[in-house]
Amino acid sequence: MTGRVARRAPLRTLLVCVCVWALAPAAQAAVKIGVPIVVTGQTHVQGASVTLLGSVNPRGSATTYFFQYGATVAYGKQTTPAALPAGTASIKVGQAAPGILPGYHYRLVASNSFGPSKPGRDRTFTTSTTRRSKFNLTKPQVATVYGGSVTLSGTLTGAGNAARKIVLQESPYPFLTEFTTVGLPSVTGPTGAFSFRVPRLALTTQYRISTLDPRPVYSSIVTVDAAYRVTLKVKTSSRKGIVRLYGTVTPAAVGAKLSFQLRKKVRPGKTEKTEERTTRFATQFSTKVKRGTSAVSRFSAIVKVLRGGTYQARVDPSKKGPLVAGTSSTVLLHSASK
Repeated sequence: MTGRVARRAPLRTLLVCVCVWALAPAAQAAVKIGVPIVVTGQTHVQGASVTLLGSVNPRGSATTYFFQYGATVAYGKQTTPAALPAGTASIKVGQAAPGILPGYHYRLVASNSFGPSKPGRDRTFTTSTTRRSKFNLTKPQVATVYGGSVTLSGTLTGAGNAARKIVLQESPYPFLTEFTTVGLPSVTGPTGAFSFRVPRLALTTQYRISTLDPRPVYSSIVTVDAAYRVTLKVKTSSRKGIVRLYGTVTPAAVGAKLSFQLRKKVRPGKTEKTEERTTRFATQFSTKVKRGTSAVSRFSAIVKVLRGGTYQARVDPSKKGPLVAGTSSTVLLHSASK
């Protein structure tokens, strides 16, 4: 009996080896390998130190990861790359972010032998300081004409809002550069009120207000549109109602559509924002803006005025850019029938 058991043992060992070998491919198939998977987490703040948090799944290959951060979604800064061993489980990670400020954007990225990961979700860094103090910044309701001035005003609320040193910061179109300080610092009033004047707006720009603290408080970002500067002049002729409409567009906008619009009454009851709207401008004629100088373009059209009234010229850029549509001051035209 003992001899039979001894002779059967090698057979069982062989069967066990065959089963393990057969299961090995299935076990390997269950392991999903490929580019890393990352998740951007919250932040940990201790004193002046800020740690960015997240998780990385190496997905079967040695992986390198780091955080990108900066004042805009263009980031521009990153932490020192760190390494993780091959594995298939998510690993919590964290790295110090020197120089990060409230309002900065950040995200986690990684790569391995299979390639770079899909970037983690973009997040914005905030602190308890930003929750205690808050800016209310008023956005201008209408676009500012090219070269004109604009005033940005508002209030700082919360503890210690009076006599706080603040600065105005800007990021010009297309809003990919970091915010930089414009002009001289100012100080909030007794109630936290403030205002900044931009003397000459040359293109659509994003603005924000910042306190001059070790950990600054930032306002929300407001976009101030810069509009083309349009002039409109009229030259009459000996024929009644036949006039030449001409003028300039600054800066040059060669090829842009130029419309001559008549102010018309609309039915009462239609509102725009908080003011009742009783008139609107409707296009009567149009032309194209032509070349003038490197800085100024021109337009001209001879038209027959069928409906007299108040007219303006409006230029519309062919595509979205650093300036928005602009309108001229109005002129009075008489129709050919009068």
